[in-house]
Amino acid sequence: MEPALDDAIRLHKSGNHAGAEPLYRAVLDRDPANRGALQMLAMLLVQTGRPAEAVGHFQTILRLEPGGVAGYSNLAAALRLAGQGAEAIACLHRALALDPAHAASWFNLGNGLKQLEKAAGAARSYQRTLAVEPGHAGAAGNRKTLRDQWGPRLDEAERQAAAARHPLADADARAAAAEALEAVGDAAAAETMARAALDRDDRNHRANRLLGRLLLERSGAMDVRSGKPFAVDRSLVEEAIGALRRAVAVRPDDEADWLHVAAVATLVQVGMASEAVLRDGARAAWVRLRRHPKDTVAASVIGFHVYRRDRLVLASWLSQRFRRRFTAAEVAREHELGLWTMLRADDAFFRALPPVDAVLESMAPLEWRIEPAPGPAGEPATEPAVFFCCDDVYFRRFAPALLESLAERMPGATVAVHVVAPSPETEQAMARWRTDGRLSVGFSLDRPEMVGWADVKRVTYYASARFIRALQWLRRLDRPLMVIDTDARVAQDLRALSVEMADHDVGFLVDGRRRGPSREITVCFNVYNNTPGGDRFLSLLGAYIGHFLAGAEVYWMLDQMAHYAVFDWLNRHEPIRVRRFDFLNFPYCHFVGGK
Repeated sequence: MEPALDDAIRLHKSGNHAGAEPLYRAVLDRDPANRGALQMLAMLLVQTGRPAEAVGHFQTILRLEPGGVAGYSNLAAALRLAGQGAEAIACLHRALALDPAHAASWFNLGNGLKQLEKAAGAARSYQRTLAVEPGHAGAAGNRKTLRDQWGPRLDEAERQAAAARHPLADADARAAAAEALEAVGDAAAAETMARAALDRDDRNHRANRLLGRLLLERSGAMDVRSGKPFAVDRSLVEEAIGALRRAVAVRPDDEADWLHVAAVATLVQVGMASEAVLRDGARAAWVRLRRHPKDTVAASVIGFHVYRRDRLVLASWLSQRFRRRFTAAEVAREHELGLWTMLRADDAFFRALPPVDAVLESMAPLEWRIEPAPGPAGEPATEPAVFFCCDDVYFRRFAPALLESLAERMPGATVAVHVVAPSPETEQAMARWRTDGRLSVGFSLDRPEMVGWADVKRVTYYASARFIRALQWLRRLDRPLMVIDTDARVAQDLRALSVEMADHDVGFLVDGRRRGPSREITVCFNVYNNTPGGDRFLSLLGAYIGHFLAGAEVYWMLDQMAHYAVFDWLNRHEPIRVRRFDFLNFPYCHFVGGK
């Protein structure tokens, strides 16, 4: 053992955590794959209340030793303490698949299930721990604590389950047993019992409602969060919807109607809703809105259905009508309601929009700092420029990597950058890129007055005003403009797309799963040609965005909603030539975050 590691362990065991930690880190600086130092530092971090930091070290150990049972168990313990209970449970199941007699993993599984209030599973896990290691004091103590808290409910669930297994037990008895099993966290047994109840009577509303809810939980649909990785089992969700519909058919006022509508909304948002599922969901949503006139999920399902039928004017009218039921504060709290509030597709709205020049006059002036190098004299500027725009925080976080990827994949390209309220350091960074020589760089900025703006309006300004600035750059450069997210990385030379953009006005990265008018045109990469159609689109887009930025109510994803609404209106009145690129199969860029 390395002497420094030996010293660190000695200090650690004596309780001198402050002295041991820097020694562990020094060992890892010299040897990042030192498993002993990784293990001991991770344990120290858990002991000193930093489990989230320990997670990374335990994950490194597993990469070095993929089959390590103890590694999975230790990682699970850290994940549980860091508040990632579901991830911890998954780790422990992997550990026990490798070694079903690993007492520490059974014990940690019991603790994880207890934290998630899955008392029945926790009790079984502690019992398995003691079967493998009879003297395990922690398991014995935790099992006693669990019995003190959950004993009567566990006993009742066991009693009802035993009675429900009798061959003559009716559907109600089995449904009651299923509910009792669910109450103690035994989802698998509850699902089996609910199915047994439906074998007796497939119209039993309690069993159908419970089965639907359990299937939704098992499908992953209940864990969908914006920006968070997720996996949804479509077949389970559709089976759940079938059960919930049967429950509502028997009891129209049952809570299953909300679960049904919510499940349909989730399927749309993750791109898995079939036309039939959405149609039936919209019908259920109309019925629910009669009893719950402020149900935003039901309203969004209706909106999704109308949008899928390419009737955006009707969707816009319905969303405006529904919006009147809420105060501005209520809209601000409901993300999906805020999205639909920004949908306008009617002719009256578009014809009343002021010209984009009026929007520009009301904004903070654009200040030109650096001009790109001019092209060869006398030749038209046909090669596209790449444009991105962000605030100063995003610039420091993402722009250096994007610029490096552009320099590597597109040497000599023209790149225009706009930063809102840049720091002196950001201006200096752009000056360095000007002299770097690998790219022909342009730089502009603005400093808007944002006093009194809500946070959502500030972040929406950064995301949406970039397209107004893109119009100014398009006109100044008079060459095609490719607008890219600042958190993107370029994988191939974007100039190769010039051939595909020939004879088109705009190019959109489109999500073909039809996830809603604010999610279809992703705006993480768009192309605007220096044609009358390209200028017309950006001008109308700028007027649309400016309308909302000038008001009090503006919400995240305005830029995406505006693109779809403007495209829809132009397609009906002044068609432009559009090239669609597949968002799910676009080899030119890699994007960061949940798109």
